[in-house]
Amino acid sequence: MLANVADGIYGLDADGRVEFVNAAAVSITGRSADEQLGTDQHALLHSRRPDGRPYPREECPVWEALHSGRTVVADEEAFWRADGTAVPVTLIAVPTVEDGAVTGVVVSFRDLTDRIAARRQAEELARLSTRAAAEKALSDRLQQALLTPPPEPDHLHVVVRYRPASHEAQVGGDWYDAFLQPDGATVVVVGDVVGHDSDAAAAMGQLRGLVRALAYSTEEPPAAVLRRVEHTARGLAVSTMATAVLARIERRPDEPVGGVRRLRWSNAGHPPPLLLHPDGTSEFLHTRPDLMLGIDPDAPRADHLVELPDGSTLLLFTDGLVERRDSDLDAGLVALQAALADVGDRPLDELCDLLLDRMLTEQAADDVALVAVRAHPEDRPRPAEAGPNRLPPGVH
Repeated sequence: MLANVADGIYGLDADGRVEFVNAAAVSITGRSADEQLGTDQHALLHSRRPDGRPYPREECPVWEALHSGRTVVADEEAFWRADGTAVPVTLIAVPTVEDGAVTGVVVSFRDLTDRIAARRQAEELARLSTRAAAEKALSDRLQQALLTPPPEPDHLHVVVRYRPASHEAQVGGDWYDAFLQPDGATVVVVGDVVGHDSDAAAAMGQLRGLVRALAYSTEEPPAAVLRRVEHTARGLAVSTMATAVLARIERRPDEPVGGVRRLRWSNAGHPPPLLLHPDGTSEFLHTRPDLMLGIDPDAPRADHLVELPDGSTLLLFTDGLVERRDSDLDAGLVALQAALADVGDRPLDELCDLLLDRMLTEQAADDVALVAVRAHPEDRPRPAEAGPNRLPPGVH
């Protein structure tokens, strides 16, 4: 029985000398049975505390069991191996009594090395999890502070959505924006900074601020604005890489109210916008891809132009909406287009919520930012589903 148990077992006489030792005790301590038999076990294995300080015999739990005749349990002990290293143990010392006299003690002990290592690993994982949750909470607060409600101008209904990743570690740099330029044009933006941590979220805040300020302060087309953003970011040491679509909904100055709106956009390595036509058909606004932001500020960038007739709906989104680990981007784009065909006639707020529910699982691995714009006729009242106009102070 002694040879087949995992715990180490010693038999000591009344003076604490080893009378028998099992194979597990030999293996754990690294000392042979011949080396131990007949020796003072305390002096050989137990003369130092776990931290290396001397361990007086009279304070030893085994010695206490020998002299009190009571079973003693000790949880935080150490036996010292032949190589000078300590093995953490929990032990039970049970005295043997004959004719009312203590004649020895049986010591059973268990090596706690693996258990302590597992406990420390669990504590480290818990610490890392707590830290990741705190970083995610901070990033979420930063994102919520930056991702402001959109304006509602000129019979355009603008809806925005942001859905964070479900995993604690996934905090990131997805963003959206929508604002009016001084000339009355509406600018919408989506972007995605490389990375999924609090640094990515901070970089997102810096880049979003640059895009917003530079786009507002100039009437240059989107491609020129993106070039200006890149040069400014480099000059201010904002070092980050990101994809983005910057779009401007405008009309020619000489066109009367009710004229056809135009969508002018530039794409910096981002998934293409999706345009839903009034007849229910849709198309991705595929263009020759331009370089993402943060690599070469002098990289060529192009503007693209399409009409945005009344009743059409524009979707800008980040790749978390369409990319999955088990499928490629093209499959995700096809799925999005199919989902839009099913819900394209719904009010815009409902459409966005249905698309997110359809496209995302409960365990979404990436953040998602979504901007949707629906063009309503200007020669009739703004529909109730679009809500009231909401414009910045001083804009009419």
